Amino acid sequence: MKLNKKPVIIATVSALAISGSIFANSTYASQATQQLKAAYNNIKVMYNSKEVAIDPAYEPFMVNGTTYIPLRMMGDAFDKKVTWDNTNKIVGVTDNTPAIPQTTVDALNTQIQSLQTQLTTANSQITAKDASITDLNNQIATLKKENEKLNDEIDDKGGSSSTTMTRLEKDLNSEYGDYKGTGADIDLSGSSSKVKVTITVNENSWNDTSTSNRNKLLQGIADDIRDNRSYDRADITGSVINKNSKTLITFKTNSSGTVVLGSTVNITDLQKQLNDNFGTYQGIKLSIEISNDDDESVVFRVYVNKSDWNSLSSYQTRNLLNSIASDIDKAYGNLGFDIYGFVYDSSNRSSVIQRYE
Repeated sequence: MKLNKKPVIIATVSALAISGSIFANSTYASQATQQLKAAYNNIKVMYNSKEVAIDPAYEPFMVNGTTYIPLRMMGDAFDKKVTWDNTNKIVGVTDNTPAIPQTTVDALNTQIQSLQTQLTTANSQITAKDASITDLNNQIATLKKENEKLNDEIDDKGGSSSTTMTRLEKDLNSEYGDYKGTGADIDLSGSSSKVKVTITVNENSWNDTSTSNRNKLLQGIADDIRDNRSYDRADITGSVINKNSKTLITFKTNSSGTVVLGSTVNITDLQKQLNDNFGTYQGIKLSIEISNDDDESVVFRVYVNKSDWNSLSSYQTRNLLNSIASDIDKAYGNLGFDIYGFVYDSSNRSSVIQRYE
């Protein structure tokens, strides 16, 4: 195949424009010129399988087997910017920064203005809502004060105890009904001097509630009851039960109004424990029975042969009865229940030998 070669041209080329391989000494190359033979062979340049347009004035050529291509032409092909610093003899190649169309800039500015307008509108709405909420809260506070005033007037005019207790019960359920997810349902009964509180709860939720939170609930209820003028001196006792009326815990307030928790006592188990501990005392046999008919007192009964009992000293009998009462008090969580005791003649179970109070 015969190449279509252009005539060989003798050219004087600056050393900066050709390969450094022509001159071994770079210092010499930066200063000297040399005549070279450049061959033009209709060289084509392909970029990504597409032919790059060549300016005839800057056609690629070959010198000593090396092909030379204009850098600016390749810069255009690769979308690069080519510059020449004639003073310092430096060729620069940099990335082209694509210009952002003005239409794009205008569109973005329009979006920003629209969002700013929406934000301003939203802030205005929030401010208006906040003002509305504040106004409603003020109205609620005013109505509560008026309601309290009316309730006080009703009490001053001799409102019935049952009406006052019903209203108090409603207020307590509103305040504590959803306490810690226990679903507490509070029921009040009694009188102005003695108030009994029964709280029905979800047993699983109650068991998951910490002791401190249980105390807070019971103390809060007791405080709210005694804050009512009709019950400010009332003795408060109560119990927490599950949906099946099983007692989970008992409580009462002491003289200072502090709630003291009790434990659920199994009478049969406690009675067995007392008989195990005191069934034989100072060599004599005796039998102990206990009962808890209300939330305020516990009664124990000791059945013993009268002669055997009389053989004990007063110190021994008092020590025994005190020990029985102490164990009962501990079993009930030191609630301060009134504990009464009776010693009966086992041969005549209606005959009281001694009393304990």
